[in-house]
Amino acid sequence: MSAPGAELLRLRCRGHAEIRATHDRTLEFAVDTDITGRATCVLGVAATVVGPVPPAVAGPVRITVSAGGHRVTVRALANSAWRPGDSAVVRRSGARLPTTLATDADLTARDLPRDLALALADPGVEVDVVVERDVAEVGRLVRFRAGDPARLAAERAAADAVVAEDDGARALLSGLSRAADAAEVLRDNGRVLAVSTSEGPHPFAAEVLSWAERPVVEVLGLPPELAVAAVSPRWAPVLVVGAPGRREVVRSAGAHRASAVVFRTPGAGLARVLDDVVKAVGTRTAAVVGADAGSESAERPVWGPVERVRELVVRGDVLCALDPVADEVVSDGPAVSEGLVTALLAQSVSPTTIVKALAGQPGWSRKQAYDLVLRLNQDRG
Repeated sequence: MSAPGAELLRLRCRGHAEIRATHDRTLEFAVDTDITGRATCVLGVAATVVGPVPPAVAGPVRITVSAGGHRVTVRALANSAWRPGDSAVVRRSGARLPTTLATDADLTARDLPRDLALALADPGVEVDVVVERDVAEVGRLVRFRAGDPARLAAERAAADAVVAEDDGARALLSGLSRAADAAEVLRDNGRVLAVSTSEGPHPFAAEVLSWAERPVVEVLGLPPELAVAAVSPRWAPVLVVGAPGRREVVRSAGAHRASAVVFRTPGAGLARVLDDVVKAVGTRTAAVVGADAGSESAERPVWGPVERVRELVVRGDVLCALDPVADEVVSDGPAVSEGLVTALLAQSVSPTTIVKALAGQPGWSRKQAYDLVLRLNQDRG
């Protein structure tokens, strides 16, 4: 990863008499040479890349806008799907549309100092935009399904650690961090890129996602129907049932208890569907994501106990993944007292430590250990 302060991208624009800088949700550097007064988010026109052109940018960034001797710095999260040459929009929200350079911005056009906004309204002024690497404030796991080389290169450059989750990913990557090192990076609020080429299961991701304090998780390179199931610590085959009614969701969850059942529903009706599934099937955990590409949560599914997921407010349609309720049975493994595991958890023994101990026993796989410890930890909470 390049050091904080390293320059990633430089744009040059010019001012325009119609620049208002009053938009309260975005700011934009437009490639168009002319705008009207309705373009209240635009801070510069005729935007071009100066110097080396990166394939993409990713990770936490500082965006410094300078014009007429005035400047401001915006902190945001770069979108590796954006491509240099497009207009560059910076959003307060998490919505990643094709022209979105960055999201989660701490400032928008309306927040600019007024002397800078006035300078931008001069058609003769040169506007300089510098995008630099910033320091992450939270741990973030980026689960990346390989397929877009430019996006992979940007995400790899932004990562503090990189893990290959399968043989196909190992063939794509070199100089990888060990999974144990990557876990420490997340604990230190770093950014970890976990690359895969197959559906799974992936032990490293399962371990990380089963922590009591999960990192922020992004899922890139998968359609929302699969991305929503990729944030669960329990790997299972995915069954997409489309947009059925509540009764059909319940029937599907009951008939496919060992699968992650994914369905589409209006966000306003999600709670009622989940209530029915819990009552009929006993589902404990689920995940939800915005159903449309570019929606605010499209690449950031939220997973947790059903009680928490049902309270989420998501505009428009959502996709929900119901975790499987059928437990695997270890026929030839040693008997393990669930009471003992629960007692260890109650004594603040790390779930990761317990999982490693169980997985080291004959007849136990890492996934089986993850599932048991996760279930008992959830039952405690």
